[in-house]
Amino acid sequence: MTFAVRRIFYTAVILASLAAAMPVNVPANAHDLRMEMRLVTGDAFPPFADRAYDGGGIVTEVVRRSFDAMGYQNVSVIWRSWLKGFEMTVEGRVDGTFPYAQTPSRKKLVLFSEPIANLSAYGWFARKHEKYDDNIDLLGKSLCLPLGHGELGHTGKLLASGQAKRVSPPDMKTCFKLLAAGRVDSVVSPVPEALNAMSEAGLSPDDFDHIGQSLSNMPLYFVVGVNHPSAQRIIKDFNAGLAVLRANGELEKILGQGHY
Repeated sequence: MTFAVRRIFYTAVILASLAAAMPVNVPANAHDLRMEMRLVTGDAFPPFADRAYDGGGIVTEVVRRSFDAMGYQNVSVIWRSWLKGFEMTVEGRVDGTFPYAQTPSRKKLVLFSEPIANLSAYGWFARKHEKYDDNIDLLGKSLCLPLGHGELGHTGKLLASGQAKRVSPPDMKTCFKLLAAGRVDSVVSPVPEALNAMSEAGLSPDDFDHIGQSLSNMPLYFVVGVNHPSAQRIIKDFNAGLAVLRANGELEKILGQGHY
């Protein structure tokens, strides 16, 4: 190798080494703007998450707009069963799911955002079988809660103490079919979800009623799996976006469309 060739070779090596050692200037928000945020939710939970609603339901719309407010440009939402969607979130196969209520078991698996909305659930009964006047009437009864639905408030206390028995079909529609057939004593459901389930099952709302006292008053949240590598960042950004919507009145406007 001649002197000239050696000089060119060593110069190239030095330049390559310097280039490798130089810091790369990446904007602080580059991660936010280019990431593909992939979310999952369930269906038939009106008005909160339902493909029949414009925007996929009011909570779906809140989640999208919260991330939009923080500069996220590629947020996609897929639809799965509630149980499957939660499993995908815990396993980190998606970046988050919604809307979910807090339970002790879930708090071990996911991080919760600030509350998005609040919802009351009631004990429903079939008029032709038995009428319940108070939640105490549910002692010793079979309560229908679909797979993936949390045992909240008074419902959770009844089930945890063995004072009531849980029946868990795949969806709320099946719960009301079981109730109509006398195979369960009560269905635990918010009013919008119950009415939608009756309609899907081909049942008349006139055949059912619910106890006046709610079984639970549950805030609904956006959640991210605790083992997701960006869990803290995603929750922080979502909360910040939600605060923007709350401050400018957009959150109240969206939730007001639900009439729940």
